[in-house]
Amino acid sequence: MERYIFLGVLLFTLLALAIGIMVPGNGKPEAPPEAVYLPWQVDLTASGSSRVLGLELGHSTLAEAQQRFRAPYEVSLFAHDGGERVVEAYFDSITLNGLRARVVLVMALTPEQLDGLYGRGVRIATLGSGSRKVTLADSDLQQLAALPFTSLTYIPKLDLSAELIEARFGLPAERVRERRDEGRVEHWLYPQLGLDVALHEKGKEVLQYVPPAHFERLRRPLLEQGALLAH
Repeated sequence: MERYIFLGVLLFTLLALAIGIMVPGNGKPEAPPEAVYLPWQVDLTASGSSRVLGLELGHSTLAEAQQRFRAPYEVSLFAHDGGERVVEAYFDSITLNGLRARVVLVMALTPEQLDGLYGRGVRIATLGSGSRKVTLADSDLQQLAALPFTSLTYIPKLDLSAELIEARFGLPAERVRERRDEGRVEHWLYPQLGLDVALHEKGKEVLQYVPPAHFERLRRPLLEQGALLAH
């Protein structure tokens, strides 16, 4: 009787081994494919916003961005001449799908919220441009992580040529040229995507994304400072 039991167990074991050899991966579950987050993937949403790098402008929070980028960031409030105030979250280095870049997020805050952050700031430094950089209180930094951001600026470590930009996004609806101390800058505007691609003559290219419904706020200052080019 024991002999028959042994033969039965042996036969079952051999059969299991044979099935394991025939099944790809020796029965181990396949790893899920890596999600693709590339700067030229811009998806429009039903709310009139857009999704970039897997994040929806005006809806995704700073904490969600940190989870996506898996990188540290620094948050500061900048007070510019004329009274404009803005809170930015700066990621010095992120890597998505093998592409390295810097990313800046502008937080979606009301004037009242900005006034409160400014008043509770723990340190103020004056920059060369005359603007002021405010170091925020720790309690405010914790609360900001749960709030959404309204724009995303992507600065790739590699140079992006005009040919590559056209291949990825198509021809721009408008081109605006401005001159700066560091050289000429040409902006390629894609209002349907909420995208401004700044091609720098001497520096890195800059891709700035805003919800398409808010694109005019981005376009208007460029027209005031630069010259609209004919196609």
